[in-house]
Amino acid sequence: MSSVNEAKQYIKNIEKQLVNSNTKKTIIVDCDPGIDDALALLLLAENLDKVDLKLISSCAGNTPIDITTKNIQFFAENFFNGVRIAKGSKQPLVKKNKTDASDVHGLSGLGDYVIGEQHYPCELNAVESMKDVILNSKEKVTILALGPLTNIAKLFIQYPETKENVEKIYSMIGSINGDGNITSYAEFNAYFDPESFDIVSKCDVPMVINPMELGNETRIKKEVFAKMPTETIKDNFVKVLAESINETVDPTCICLYDLNTVLALCHPEFYEFIPCDIKVFVNPEIGGKTILEQNKNGIHAYQRVVDEDKLNKYILKTLFKN
Repeated sequence: MSSVNEAKQYIKNIEKQLVNSNTKKTIIVDCDPGIDDALALLLLAENLDKVDLKLISSCAGNTPIDITTKNIQFFAENFFNGVRIAKGSKQPLVKKNKTDASDVHGLSGLGDYVIGEQHYPCELNAVESMKDVILNSKEKVTILALGPLTNIAKLFIQYPETKENVEKIYSMIGSINGDGNITSYAEFNAYFDPESFDIVSKCDVPMVINPMELGNETRIKKEVFAKMPTETIKDNFVKVLAESINETVDPTCICLYDLNTVLALCHPEFYEFIPCDIKVFVNPEIGGKTILEQNKNGIHAYQRVVDEDKLNKYILKTLFKN
């Protein structure tokens, strides 16, 4: 160091970084449960020491909005100590379609697991609730988006001032090179509402993209879940979810799509993050196609796994911990 003052400033900066690293991030979860959403929520429930969860909102996607809302009611009551929940949009921003993924997740969204009727209240509107959380938060808010981005696009359109208090959006959406799983060119969440993805990606709010390729690459065999000990009701829940999912990539596996988004926030050491620009196609012929182009100066980034074996071991240990 060239001076005592520079040395003192250096120490202050290090101390500030340490304080920030130990501060819980204020978060909102927007999701469309969905078996992979359900497993991601269970993983998040085991990492609440790292986050301050203010809201879970539902969106249409894997199943219709009434079903995804019923499922977040179940999770709020049983795994998140009655966190605030809100119901989101039943249709994409522009196109009116009846696309869902019930062939993968089952008509209930939770495969063969039956949760019964839910009585936990969900009378709030997702966009209004997001706005209230974000504008009333002293800290910048991080959004975990596990489904289509309809609610978030509506939020930024109706309340553009909220963008200033959103730190990042972690999103399971799109693909790196324009490949797809719902079509040959589009990942499901991007295909369901491409206009919303396009709007959100252009709002100057940094996005951390968990692309389709990462979920396809990171898989755990269903038989591995089946061999885990069943000591609690939650253990059985996890096993039924894992067995029920009908993955199009490999029916013998469960792909870790939404789980990778939760872990990018809670355990970033499992990944490297590649700065990029995001291109979303909204024209009807290839709506939902995405290109993530590496750019060292880009404000967005996409995830790449560092060690899949360590990742899988952590997931199994954590999901079956209690």
